[in-house]
Amino acid sequence: MVIGDMLTRNANKFPEKPAIISDEVTLSYRKLNERVNGLANYLVSTGLKKGDRIGVLVHNCHQFMELYFAAAKAGGIFCPYNNHLKKTELKDIIDYSSPKLLFIDKDYTEMMDSLKPGLTSIEQYVSLQTSGYPYMKHYEDIISHSQITEPGVVIDEDDVMSIIFTAGTTGKAKGAMRTHRHLMSDAIASAIDLRVEYDEKVLITFPMYHVACEDNIVRHTFMPNTFYIRKEGGFNPEEVLAYISKERITRCQMVPTMIHSLLQVPDVTKFNLKSLRLILYAGAPMPVELLKRSLEIFPCGFAQLYGQTESGPFTTVLKPEDHILDGSEKTIKRLASSGRPALNYEIRIVDENDKDMPVGEVGEIIGRSEAMMKGYWQMPEETEKKLKNGWLHTGDLGRFDEEGYVYIVERKNDMIISGGVNIYPREIEEVLYQNQAVLEVSVIGIPDEHWGEVPKAVVVLREGAVATEEEIIKFCGERLAGYKKPKSVAFWKELPKSPQGKILKKDIRLSFSKS
Repeated sequence: MVIGDMLTRNANKFPEKPAIISDEVTLSYRKLNERVNGLANYLVSTGLKKGDRIGVLVHNCHQFMELYFAAAKAGGIFCPYNNHLKKTELKDIIDYSSPKLLFIDKDYTEMMDSLKPGLTSIEQYVSLQTSGYPYMKHYEDIISHSQITEPGVVIDEDDVMSIIFTAGTTGKAKGAMRTHRHLMSDAIASAIDLRVEYDEKVLITFPMYHVACEDNIVRHTFMPNTFYIRKEGGFNPEEVLAYISKERITRCQMVPTMIHSLLQVPDVTKFNLKSLRLILYAGAPMPVELLKRSLEIFPCGFAQLYGQTESGPFTTVLKPEDHILDGSEKTIKRLASSGRPALNYEIRIVDENDKDMPVGEVGEIIGRSEAMMKGYWQMPEETEKKLKNGWLHTGDLGRFDEEGYVYIVERKNDMIISGGVNIYPREIEEVLYQNQAVLEVSVIGIPDEHWGEVPKAVVVLREGAVATEEEIIKFCGERLAGYKKPKSVAFWKELPKSPQGKILKKDIRLSFSKS
């Protein structure tokens, strides 16, 4: 089975079952499949060939899922772009993936119009709403004038279905190629491990360009379930709780900061959350004390997912039965783990020579599965490093306990995880080095009760230069997505360095851990 087959099957077997509920829009599996076929047939009519990229820059909406399955049926490679990126960041990622078509929300039409002269790969622009630009096709017009029969494109399990973008230590985008086979393996294993039932009501809380959303789309279409999609506008915890109560949501996935926000809502127990069966949390370490409070407040099971865009992402899982508050010291201690390897995953803890470490000893976490990425788009050298000897090297340090539970100890690199989102210090540093007042800079992650970690810039000013914390933060905010800009700035006379002149981030972090 390939991705598009799931939707066709659901339309035939469960035609009137709600597939998507989003604001005023409700689509049955039959209607969703008809709209998807219309889009897929249109894509084929444009001359789209298997392997051509389809760029998508939209808010959370039902059209995102329609485009996902249309790409699957037409043989195109689905490329969802982070809609929080700034203009230059978007141009870089579009140039890198070189899509043939670009689908955009009306909020981005003006920006894309200004970028259009330099985006040479794009042959056609399609706006979800009326755009005001004559060269942009209208999304609904395309569907209404297309055939709703199955497109008939032969799709192979090893064809690339999507490119989900992550970033390297340089901050530049890297596109993880995910095939139909990889995605189906991930969906089946996670549906079994998480005991997904046929009648689930699934709330999408992540931005839909995120790998977690693709993970949810494939898993819960496989079963098949009903998706509830709320338009973006920030995560309002009280609104989310009210929505879960009103719609009788059974499953949702969140990062720890979201769960922390829910716990801060006054009289949180007043909401009727009895429909909830599972909260899946991932994207950042979950403080054990926060997890304990969550288990006490929310009347449902909890499961933790560890993984990466490159890994599937379903790599290890701490199952609901492992979330025990009144057990033995050993079982309570297990709350700090990331669980055991997923059904379809092999996990090892190795030293720098890829030799297995003894139980309890710290090493790099590496994994192997049919669900891991094929490689990075147009980056063979980076792919070889990441998938060395057929094993995905996570760059994360961890250890096994005697029962095979994985404990994440520390990341090898300097990546900051803030609210489940990866932030790369080098990218911020490169921007700050453009500021004429800055001589040297180092960006680190510092602990934050709500976000887990937030970026802090440590700046050395040029002699005679003057800059305030507010000016430095504003400078970054004008050039980077809001979540990447430093939340605070320290001004030092000099940065600690090794004898070779390398800035010692470890020493900088240590100074703040003492303060």
